Amino acid sequence: MSPPIHDMDIANGTGSAVRADINGALAALVALSSNSSEPSTKYAYMFWADTTNNVLKQRNAGNSGWITLFSLGVANGGLATAASPTLTGNVTMSGNGFLLVPSGTNAQQPGQSGQPAAANGQFRYNSNSNAFEGYADGAWGAIGGGGGATGGGTEAIFHENENAMDQDYTIGDGTSNINAGVFGPLTINAVLTIPSGSVVSIV
Repeated sequence: MSPPIHDMDIANGTGSAVRADINGALAALVALSSNSSEPSTKYAYMFWADTTNNVLKQRNAGNSGWITLFSLGVANGGLATAASPTLTGNVTMSGNGFLLVPSGTNAQQPGQSGQPAAANGQFRYNSNSNAFEGYADGAWGAIGGGGGATGGGTEAIFHENENAMDQDYTIGDGTSNINAGVFGPLTINAVLTIPSGSVVSIV
């Protein structure tokens, strides 16, 4: 049985009738007027738990329509949490400012000791190499202009790379004939896997 919807107007009557009317109003308030049908008498800013669509709605300031606030019966009302939210579907940003991505050292990369697991598609700014990097095919690598040096104005002439490899690295996807190059000298402190048919050149 749905909780009562009340017009929030206590009518004159006998003691028992007035008490019953007050109890009905309190029941509607406690249950946020939860019902499959909207309250017949509406007030600006009142709440209505719409049990047909399982959402909580609030009347707008002009008392001319309902504003959907969040879903009922789900954690956080179906809204993203402030810390470490998980979003499903596509995300569209319409501003003209910026998106600040995570920034950290090599030791703070996902996949390193004491850090979360690395996964394909992760993206961050590496504060040691001062470059954007992404995780794909089991390894971190530079993204976009992360491997280049920028001179005065907009010139991008030199290619840069670190001179020490401290993490395991596999050329390509491990199976394809992919060649790679790097400027030396290069100190290799981890496992470099070069698949058959691939070539690594140190210039």
